[in-house]
Amino acid sequence: MGRTPEKHTPYFVVLEALQAAKSCPLCALEKDCARRYFDSLLREFVNDPDVRGELRRQKGYCPRHAHQLVGHGDGFGTAILYKDQAELLLSFLKVLQDALPKGSPRSELSWERGHSLCPACREQKRDRERYVAVLVEGLHDGEMRSAFEASPGLCVPHFLAALEAAKHAHLRSYLAETQRAKAGDLLHDLDEFCRKHDYRFQREGFGKEGDSWVRAVQMLVGEEGVF
Repeated sequence: MGRTPEKHTPYFVVLEALQAAKSCPLCALEKDCARRYFDSLLREFVNDPDVRGELRRQKGYCPRHAHQLVGHGDGFGTAILYKDQAELLLSFLKVLQDALPKGSPRSELSWERGHSLCPACREQKRDRERYVAVLVEGLHDGEMRSAFEASPGLCVPHFLAALEAAKHAHLRSYLAETQRAKAGDLLHDLDEFCRKHDYRFQREGFGKEGDSWVRAVQMLVGEEGVF
């Protein structure tokens, strides 16, 4: 597969994710990155003027990351950040109440977030690009390839990102071949899962195909909360 990649910390992070993966390893890494982002935010940056200023301009986090923030259970930190948002909402509603009787254009009365990525989306995108690049580069190495082949494979969004990041045709072909094998294994498990719902075979019980319906959704769209 060509040259051997340098094995810095990110290489071993991706390798360990592949070895521990129960579904897409890159989804697991992204979820961990998002968790660490909010841990750091709530521990150190809740009162940072730049952080709060950007959140005001963006009208808070996107819906996905706003719910992840709540999931961290830090009521005080979340209240500080979203107190700013409540103040913005009140200001907007005052303008709206004043403007509605005048028949102002709808475009002047919209409540929209900023056009750029929310801060958490931006951090997650940066980590996604980094880990995809590390995986693709790492596939030049036998240890990474073996771990990749033994893993459940990538979800479709991460597979497409890896395919785009791969610069050589032989590497793209390898990615497609490996992913096709993983998809074939999944389809086999789904067939078995459906077969065992037939009353004639129900006594066989379920094996590894028992969660194939969950893995199918995860492979097609990624793990919940990542995309």
